[in-house]
Amino acid sequence: MSESEVFAANLRRLIDASSLSERQVAERSGVSIKTLARWLQVGMQKPTRRPPQTLLQLARVLNVPADELWRGETACVCIQYAEKVKDLISRWDRLGVNYQEITRWIDAAWIAARVAERFCREEADLAGIVVKVKTLRNEGELQSYLEGMVREWGLDEAESYKRLVESTQKFVFAVLPRDPDQMGAWFRRVHPRRWANLLARRKLDDETELVALIRNLLTEGLSPHEAYEAIVRLSN
Repeated sequence: MSESEVFAANLRRLIDASSLSERQVAERSGVSIKTLARWLQVGMQKPTRRPPQTLLQLARVLNVPADELWRGETACVCIQYAEKVKDLISRWDRLGVNYQEITRWIDAAWIAARVAERFCREEADLAGIVVKVKTLRNEGELQSYLEGMVREWGLDEAESYKRLVESTQKFVFAVLPRDPDQMGAWFRRVHPRRWANLLARRKLDDETELVALIRNLLTEGLSPHEAYEAIVRLSN
C-alpha cells in the first residue's frame, strides 16, 4: 500500500472505531466535510515537514499521534484502545464507579497473553503438538486458544504456566509408546529441540547412545510416563 492508501485506511478505521460521526470529526478537526471525504477516499502523502494544524487536530480528535496516521494498523489500534481504557477509568474514578470487574478482566487477559507467549517460546515442541491436536491454522489461532485456556483457570502467572505445560503433556501421555526402542524414535520426532539439547548436553557421540539411554530408563522399571518426564528433565 502507498502512503496515501495507508492514511485513508487508517483514517477510515479510526473514525469507525470512534463514537463520533464523520461530520463531527470534521468539525472538531477544523476541516470541511468535503476535505475529510477526499482524505477517506484517496488519502494523502505524509508531509515532509511538520504536519499542518488541521492534521494535528485530527489526530488529537482520534486519540493517536499524527505520525500514526501513516503507520500500520497494529500500532494505531494499540494506542487507540490504550487511550480509550485510560479515558474510561479516568471517568469512572471521577464518578466513583466500581470498575473492579473490568480491571480483573484486563489483568486476566494480560496474564493469559504472557503465559501463552512464554509457552510458545519455551515449549515450542509442545506448542506444535497443540496445533496438530486442535488442527489450528496459524500462530494467532494457537495464541488465542492458549489464552482462552489460561483465562478459564483464573490462576496467577506462575501457576498458569505450570498448569498449561501439564495440561499439554496429557496429549503426549495418551500416545506414549511402551516399547523402549520406539520411545526413542518417538521422542526424537515429537521433541526435535529437546532431542538436540540432550545430544549436546549429555555429550553423546551419536543418537544410538541416546536411544540406549532411553531404553535403560524403561528397563529400570520406569513407566513410559515416568521415563518421558525423566527425559524432559534431562533435556531442560
